[in-house]
Amino acid sequence: MKRKTLIYTLSVALLTTIVQATPTFASRPVTQGQINETKGQINETEGQIEELETKIQQLDNRIIIGMEKSKQLNDDIKAQQGQMEDTKAEIESARKDLETNKDYYSSRLRSMQAQGKQSIITYAEFIISSKDFSQLLTRSTAVMQILESNTDIMQALAKKEETLNAAEQKLENELTQLKKSQAELASEQKQVEADKVELNQVLSNSKSALKQKQTELAKQQTQKNAQDKARQEAQEKAQQEAQEKAQQEAQEKAQQQAQEKAQQQAQEKAQQQAQEEAQQQAQEEVRQQAQEEAQQQAQEEVRQQASEEVQQEAPKRPRQQAPQSSVKSPSASSSPTIQATNSDKANTLIAAAKQYLGVPYVWGGSSPSGFDCSGFTQYVYRYVGISLPRVSRDQQDVGTRISPDDVQKGDLVFRGNPAYHVGIYIGGGKYIHAPQTGDVVKISTYNPAKFTTASRVLH
Repeated sequence: MKRKTLIYTLSVALLTTIVQATPTFASRPVTQGQINETKGQINETEGQIEELETKIQQLDNRIIIGMEKSKQLNDDIKAQQGQMEDTKAEIESARKDLETNKDYYSSRLRSMQAQGKQSIITYAEFIISSKDFSQLLTRSTAVMQILESNTDIMQALAKKEETLNAAEQKLENELTQLKKSQAELASEQKQVEADKVELNQVLSNSKSALKQKQTELAKQQTQKNAQDKARQEAQEKAQQEAQEKAQQEAQEKAQQQAQEKAQQQAQEKAQQQAQEEAQQQAQEEVRQQAQEEAQQQAQEEVRQQASEEVQQEAPKRPRQQAPQSSVKSPSASSSPTIQATNSDKANTLIAAAKQYLGVPYVWGGSSPSGFDCSGFTQYVYRYVGISLPRVSRDQQDVGTRISPDDVQKGDLVFRGNPAYHVGIYIGGGKYIHAPQTGDVVKISTYNPAKFTTASRVLH
C-alpha cells in the first residue's frame, strides 16, 4: 500500500511539474525570472528522476536477494524431500521387520495351540525336565531371557515405527512450510516486479518531462538572447543617433558661431572703414576751410605776407598711431618620461571493468551476457585475484571501511546500509557500475554525498 502511495505521489508531482512547465512566453517577452523558474523546474525533475532511479535500484536489489532466497528454498525443499525419502525407506524397513516378527510369533503361537500347549506351559515343562539343579538354573535363566528378548524386540520395533512416523510427519510439515514460504516469496517478487514496472513508467514520464523542459529552456534562452540582442542593437542605434545628432548640433553650432564671428568681424571692419572715411572727410574739410581762410587773408593783406602767415598758422595734421599689443607665447612644457595506491592492481581492475561497458543490466546476472550491480563487481574483481560475496550488502563488509570522501581508484562505493547498490570508483570523479533494469554498464559522475559507505579491498 505504501509503495502504491509513493508511486501515486510521484506521478502527481510529475504531472504538476509538466503543467507548470507549459510555456507561457509565446506572446510576450521572456524574462530572466522565467528562465530561472524553468531551471528550477528542471532541477526539481532531475531530483525526482534520481529518486526514482534509487527506488528502482532498491527494487532490483530486493529482486536479487529474493532470487537468492528462492534458490536456497529450492535447495532446502530438495534436501527435505530427500530426507523424507530416506525416512520413508526406514519406516518401510521397520514395518517389514515388525511384520516379520509378528508373523514369527503368530506362527509359534498357532503351532503351540495346535499341539494343545501354551507357550508358558512349554517353557515350564522345559525347565522341570532339567536333570539337575544347575541345568534347572541354566534353563530358567535362558527361558527368562527369551521372554524378555521377545518383549523388548516387539516394543523396540513398535517404538521405532512410532518415531519414524513422527519424523515423517515433521518432515511433511517442514516441507509444507517451505512450499508456503516459496509461494509467499514468489508473490512478493511478483509484486516487486509490478511496482518496478510502474516506477519505470513514472521514470519514463519524468525523463520525457525533463526533455520537454530542457527544450523549453533552450527556446526561452534563444528568445531571451534575441531580445537582448535586439535591445542592445536598439541601444547602440539610439547611441549612434544621439552621437550623430550631437555632432550635427555641434556642427550647426560651430557654423552659427563662425557665421556670428564673421558677421561681427564684418561689422567691425565696416565700422573701422566708416571711421577712416569720416576721418578722411574731416581732414579734407579742415584743409578746404584753411585754404578758404588763407585766400581771404591774402586778399586783405599782402599776398606774400599773407601767404607766409597762412603757412605758419596752418594747423598741423594729427598723427594717429595704431596701438600695438605684444602677445606672449606660452613656453613649451617638458614631456614626462614614460617608465616601463595501489595503482597496479587498480589499473588492472579498471581496465578489466571497462571491457564490459555497454553490457545490459540483468537481474541476478554475473557474466558478460548480463550483469546486476553486485554481479558486475564480483566478476571484475576476479581479474586481480579477489573473490567477493554475491550480493552488495555482503560485499559492504569486505575490506577496510572508509569514508566516501576518501575514495581512491579501485575502491567499492555503496548506497544504503545495508547496501542496495554498489560500483567501483575509477578516479577523476567517476565510477563504473551496472545501474538498473533497462540500462547498461556505464561510467557515471561520482558524488560522495549520494553514497553511504565505501570499502578499500585492494592493498
